[in-house]
Amino acid sequence: MHEISQLPNGLRIVTRTMTETESVTVNFFVGAGGRYEDMNTEYGVSHFLEHLLFKGTHKRPTAKQISEEIDSVGGYINAYTTEDHTSYYVKLPKNYFGLAFNVMADIMTDPLFEQSQIDLERNVILEEMKVFKDDPSRYVFDFVGDLLWPQDTLRTNVIGNEQIINLMSRDTIKAYFNQLYCMNNMVISVAGNVTHRQVIDIALELLASNNSKVSRTWQPVRGRISKEKIFLKTEDTNQAHIVLAGRAPNIDAKDEAAMKILCTILGAGSSSRLFMNVRELKALAYTVHMGYYNFIDSGKFEIYAGVNHDKLPEALQAINEELQKIQQEVVGLKELNKAKEQVRGHYIMGLEGNAAVADMMGLQMILTGRVRTLQESLQKIDEVSIQDVLEVAQSYLHKDSVKLAMIGPYEQDKKQELEKLMEI
Repeated sequence: MHEISQLPNGLRIVTRTMTETESVTVNFFVGAGGRYEDMNTEYGVSHFLEHLLFKGTHKRPTAKQISEEIDSVGGYINAYTTEDHTSYYVKLPKNYFGLAFNVMADIMTDPLFEQSQIDLERNVILEEMKVFKDDPSRYVFDFVGDLLWPQDTLRTNVIGNEQIINLMSRDTIKAYFNQLYCMNNMVISVAGNVTHRQVIDIALELLASNNSKVSRTWQPVRGRISKEKIFLKTEDTNQAHIVLAGRAPNIDAKDEAAMKILCTILGAGSSSRLFMNVRELKALAYTVHMGYYNFIDSGKFEIYAGVNHDKLPEALQAINEELQKIQQEVVGLKELNKAKEQVRGHYIMGLEGNAAVADMMGLQMILTGRVRTLQESLQKIDEVSIQDVLEVAQSYLHKDSVKLAMIGPYEQDKKQELEKLMEI
């Protein structure tokens, strides 16, 4: 079981002792991400900042010193940025827990922000953008936000855009850091062979005197879905890369579990409906899958496929056939139970390592203020009925709600033809 404490300065700490492991993961979560940004002046600042925190502190003035301290004991350190949070984590042998916590506390509270490092990392991020854009199977997801949340900051692609990254100043980055990287806007999540008391003691030693308070927040979704049915990016690609997407239940919504089951039935694994119809039966794509991702106030589903250009109409038709079918016909009990077991297995196997456990606990804590136990999650899945799946399909998969993002060698006048295919 996990344990939760809060220090007087507002810092929240969640731990799970896992005595069967010989390692420990220390994960610092911050309530900072794409949807916290001013899209005109700060677009990409969360991700930029994530890079910069590894570039030096007053105690450890170089990136080499930070990485060497962790590398030298066989550990690893990294981070990631999302729309609604940023996560920094280190995993290493349990005997070096104090080192892990010391390094993490240092980079999270005392970064140098040297101008020379900012300029160097700016170029790194611009190169990262190019890598991303060179992979249309990833780049196509970049356009989903503009279709689902065109008026909201949730549409961000996290990495930002070239123009704003080029213009972003040290003052802008530092101000963002000071406003959000505060004790009452952080969660420390620790999992592994360490006790809750050990974590509290070192947190009190290193962070209790820091009384920084958060001074900005994320922007909730207020706008409607785009009136545009299709976003088409014209590029000379070998395949048509398509994503059919729509809004979906938010975190802790009453139909969240049913949506997970629905997406599992349709697009999780090589026995899913979409895989069997689009790939196995009709050989229209090598890859086809469906995912569900949610936030505090919204969510999305995404169906991706990479198809030959001459097979695009058939592929869209095959996908839409499955979306319509699951809205019109109840799933069988056998198929429902199979999907439940898939989700259960994913939950259970996903929590075998302490890195995954630390990530799960910290993510839930920073977003919802609580940690859902495995038993609670499994119970919600068990309670999903055939009728629940039908209702969630009808609520979210209606053709008027589904949008298409696409990259391929098609001119913009192709959109009208594609819209007709989407109406099937």
